[in-house]
Amino acid sequence: MLSRRLFYKALHRLMCAAVVSLGLYSAGAAAQQNGVTLYGIIDIGLQYDHVRQEAFSGGLPQGLINQSFLGVANGVQSGSRFGFRGNENLGGGLGVNFVLEGGFNPADGTSAQGGRLFGRQSTLGMTLRDVGRLDLGRQINLASNYLLSIDPFQEGFGQANIGSSFGSANTTRYGNMLLLQLTPVSGLTLGAGYSFSTGLSAIYAGEKGCLYAQSCPGTSGGYNFIANQNMRAITLGAQYKRGPLDLVVTYDKIYGDASQPNSSVRPSFWVLGGAYDFKVLKLSLATGQAIDGFASGQAQGTGATSATVLTSVSWTPGVVLFLPNARAYSYFVGVTAPLTSEVTLLASWQMMQPQGFLSSDAQLNTQQILSAALTQKLSVRTNLYTYASYAQNFAMINTAESFTFGVGIRHQF
Repeated sequence: MLSRRLFYKALHRLMCAAVVSLGLYSAGAAAQQNGVTLYGIIDIGLQYDHVRQEAFSGGLPQGLINQSFLGVANGVQSGSRFGFRGNENLGGGLGVNFVLEGGFNPADGTSAQGGRLFGRQSTLGMTLRDVGRLDLGRQINLASNYLLSIDPFQEGFGQANIGSSFGSANTTRYGNMLLLQLTPVSGLTLGAGYSFSTGLSAIYAGEKGCLYAQSCPGTSGGYNFIANQNMRAITLGAQYKRGPLDLVVTYDKIYGDASQPNSSVRPSFWVLGGAYDFKVLKLSLATGQAIDGFASGQAQGTGATSATVLTSVSWTPGVVLFLPNARAYSYFVGVTAPLTSEVTLLASWQMMQPQGFLSSDAQLNTQQILSAALTQKLSVRTNLYTYASYAQNFAMINTAESFTFGVGIRHQF
């Protein structure tokens, strides 16, 4: 009788263990099926910046401004971030996917992108195998997406990246966007997106009368009930990647808040780029134009301080400048060269040249930037980097110079 009682007790425990194990297995299988992944990047290092510029007020020189910075910088090679991405297979080649990604500053623990929880990307979308995908939410525009593979610096390293001269490729993010991307043939991607309210800030400069007096009305992006009282945007692009060849063309057009003065102008930006991997090095070329305004350019350095001399007395990065009849051409040459299996050299030259009435303005001049970096792999997920970049007539402001140098470490998880 005792042995039978012990037998049933042991059997009961075994069944309980089996049920618990089955539950854990089912939960694991469900998680695997949903494909939810936690990922991120932590990038931090030391940086030195030196800037100098002739200050102007009312069009008259006011003396030389000279300033240096030395300290911790974050998000230099890649913006520090954490995120969740997932997908679910619905069958028949149809799937659902999402990305929730937030930026942060590991040097002080604060959030990036204006304190947004998932300011880098927050999208929900659907994919259809061999056809394409449709995504809704906040995400980068097609210029930033497709030119990422053209730029040796992959839109990192502050003023070194392609976004310093091609503002539409400055990791520009549009909120409230509907983005469709199709893959009609192998290697070709066609994209079209519309943002109902970008969330970007704006400066409506009119005929430039307020530009140097720093009195242009600046507006922050919101989401207003009346459609044309939002800053809206169209983003178009095509990318062809086949073997060592990578070709890109993009176009963006911005529509201002109709309730603001001087908002009828519509800045537009086109970029044509390409790259070819010769194995011993990858050569990148790009050209483009900004018309009737400028998208947010890079600040000198990156991830160091919230404000610097050059950004306080020239056009403010991080906004869209509406400036009728203003034009600028941009050019870019980049090289990516693997020196060893662990060490890679990145280098680029870029130029932004004012055109039209801007070319005759004594306070403006052609921007040129020379940059180089070395990255060294320590493992699959961790690397060291060192970089230097020099800008002449930064942001096309005459006499503005910026030099930045730094070292750092990046870890991906």
